[in-house]
Amino acid sequence: MRLETPRRSHSDIPSAHRLFFQESLRSLELTASVFPSSRYLATALLKPIDFPRVRTLVELGPGTGAVTSEMLKRLGPDGRLFAIDINQAFINHLRETCSDPRLIPVCGSAADMRSLLAPHHAGPVDAIVSSLGLTTMDHRTRMSVLREIGACLPSNGTMTQYQYVHAAAGHLDIAKLKFSRFDEARFLRRFFSDVSVGHVILNFPPAFVFTCRK
Repeated sequence: MRLETPRRSHSDIPSAHRLFFQESLRSLELTASVFPSSRYLATALLKPIDFPRVRTLVELGPGTGAVTSEMLKRLGPDGRLFAIDINQAFINHLRETCSDPRLIPVCGSAADMRSLLAPHHAGPVDAIVSSLGLTTMDHRTRMSVLREIGACLPSNGTMTQYQYVHAAAGHLDIAKLKFSRFDEARFLRRFFSDVSVGHVILNFPPAFVFTCRK
């Protein structure tokens, strides 16, 4: 039997956007944006993944599910998608709006990914799609997240991650009261042997997409 993600009604879409905007204002450092990802950004994030071979897929920072729904369209009937978000409101939203049994929403930090996946006997993770705001994370958390990702991905595993173009120029570090610049590509190359960079101009705001392979 083919598994499909229930289509959202027109009234659900504004509701999802409203939730994303509200939660973004509450914790902008975590969500890193006030707009959900566009279908153009979702396509760029998912293009490098060999979905016919994927059985276990992890999404970090699914938000209201803009990328999640596109992942489920591509994932095979025997696959599982673990959507990990630190925001309980987003996890509740995914549970309420998607009845697809392949989707397993999990509330928690990406820095604890192995312990979050362990109760589900997830096994090796074939691919990870990350919408985490690495730019605005503190360095210790960034390092912890990437170490978890490295521990979960096999030698042929793939991770995709994006960074908004304007964020690459730098951001105001409120805690330190100074302007900081984060070279995301350089940081990712500390953990992956191959990191390529693409551009998504039609997203708002425009973004870089990093394809990372071990």
